[in-house]
Amino acid sequence: MARADQEGKPAFLMEARPEDGSLLNLSSDRGTSPSQGPKYTRRARQLSSLSALGESILDLFVAIICAYFIVFAALVYSRRDEPLDRSGNQELLDAAKYNPTIFPILFAGVIGKFLKAVAAIKLENGTSVLSLEYLLQSRTVLSTVTAPLILKTVNLLTPLLFVLWALSPLGGQAGLRAISTKDAYTNTTNNFTYLAYVSPFTNAGVNSASAEPLVPINAIFTSALIGSAKAKSLAQDQYGNVKVPLYESLPSATSDSARGWRSVPDNGDYQWSSLTGLPIHGLPSAGVSTFNLETGYMVTTCNVSGHDWSDGYRQSLMNQSLWSGANYAFTMGTGSPFTQYNFSFLSLDLLDSGSTVPTDKILTIANCTVTMRYVEVQIKCNGQTCESVAVRPSNNPANHTEGPGVTSLDEAHYTPINGLGQQGTMYMSFLADLTNATNPTVGCDTTFCPPSVVEAYLADPANTVLQTATTKLWKLGDELISQRFTQLFNTYWIDSIAPAPVSGNFSLEFSELGTTQQYNTDSTLGTITTSQRVIKCDYKWLAILLVCSLVLFVIGLATVVLTALRRGPDVLDRFSPLLRYSRFANIPHKSSMEDATEQSRRLRNLTVRLGDIRPEDDVGYIAIAVLDGTHPVQKLSKRRTYA
Repeated sequence: MARADQEGKPAFLMEARPEDGSLLNLSSDRGTSPSQGPKYTRRARQLSSLSALGESILDLFVAIICAYFIVFAALVYSRRDEPLDRSGNQELLDAAKYNPTIFPILFAGVIGKFLKAVAAIKLENGTSVLSLEYLLQSRTVLSTVTAPLILKTVNLLTPLLFVLWALSPLGGQAGLRAISTKDAYTNTTNNFTYLAYVSPFTNAGVNSASAEPLVPINAIFTSALIGSAKAKSLAQDQYGNVKVPLYESLPSATSDSARGWRSVPDNGDYQWSSLTGLPIHGLPSAGVSTFNLETGYMVTTCNVSGHDWSDGYRQSLMNQSLWSGANYAFTMGTGSPFTQYNFSFLSLDLLDSGSTVPTDKILTIANCTVTMRYVEVQIKCNGQTCESVAVRPSNNPANHTEGPGVTSLDEAHYTPINGLGQQGTMYMSFLADLTNATNPTVGCDTTFCPPSVVEAYLADPANTVLQTATTKLWKLGDELISQRFTQLFNTYWIDSIAPAPVSGNFSLEFSELGTTQQYNTDSTLGTITTSQRVIKCDYKWLAILLVCSLVLFVIGLATVVLTALRRGPDVLDRFSPLLRYSRFANIPHKSSMEDATEQSRRLRNLTVRLGDIRPEDDVGYIAIAVLDGTHPVQKLSKRRTYA
């Protein structure tokens, strides 16, 4: 080694390594040392240089991309509880689906570049090899976990790097879970108008001046009777009108039975008061509407008996005032038309096929009374699909007693067919119209008429079309006959008072159609609950996303600063720096300020190998060398040992 000059001049130690271990042969004439000619000299890296500016701009662009997640979090917070169909909200929700993929990728790129920039600054300022290796080996999640094991060291950076990389999956999941949708409900009060059951009758019967509405009335009535069993069981008729259940048929053991309410069961074990429902005006196209309506219906109570057919019965019927159908007849009770609330029904069954004498009682006589039942009905509609939910006796009967009225009748026996709410006497044609509504106009001969739809419905409501013979109705019993007459009376009454509204043309703007009288309406206030899909903000996940995004953005900006502060060439994380001063790599060097990327581009066609550079010796020596023929570079062999 050289000694220091005795005159106080600085002493320089020149390290002379043996040939087999030299990293740099200063006296080499092979061109492996950096050229010192003015052509290749450069200044230290400056921010104003094009390469530095380009790299800084690229890093800044990546940092700005990181700000996307901060903007995303701000948008989620600002648009919370907004309708999903508002402009931009669906796109924001769709964007969240990609966050679990984009965030970890961007996070890995930014953190990897940041750790490399930190290592470069530390290298220029002087640091330990272990510190550099720790930073460079912690640029992925897996390598961060394995670095302490490989390097066999744990320091203050270890937990910090673990926490830092834990933000990657957290940020991705937070970007997805911070935003979702939920249903928001809004209640508004609305006025609902519906057909009043107690309304004026519309015609004076067949051959009268007001008989014109009978054609649509009978058509609506017949279509209701011949409908399928499923259609008859639905909560709405074929025109969307809501049906009212028979209060008497509902189970009484309900949770609100103390106040008289009876719930309508889902199993269908009850009966409707009418096959035609009440039209309702004011229903929205969307939303859940709930309201109570006051209405009523007629209830028939019949005592049915069977009799033998005889000339005496024939003669007695001929002496009565009655309305005759195909094989049946109606007759009203005696007395004033304002006090009559009973009627008789007679049905004659035919002789059995091939018989000349009756085999059983073929005459059915049902003596019935008609009463009124006023009810309050809870209605629930989803859009315009409605159903009756519960029924109770009404505390405020909608009886519309503006007609002549009769004080001798109590509320129960005062019905529309004896003058309730009627301004004239056309209601007296009700039974006559009902009798003629479904009479067969063809197929009758002197001895046989096929059963009308009314007879068929009384016999079997589920089979009103295919019946070809009459039935001994008295065998059905009082309860069934009473129930079916109740449905027939109420169905024909509603069809008669408002054929246009029940067929889907319910309007509150009345207009005279010939001699047709107008129907009454009732109104009630109800609630419309509308649901709307809105943006839901999960504040916990939003806070996590914001923290992760801010960390990512700050690190992105820090990378820009650290990269700008670097003065030396980029020699980390590249292969070409391994060849920079290797005496086994016979390559021309330029400036020592040459970046590794520049060197890689310059030497892109150079062939190198990690091999044995002393294949002729007993003990080999491994190094990276250039395959240019100057030095032999043999492939590594399992049979040799290496120094």
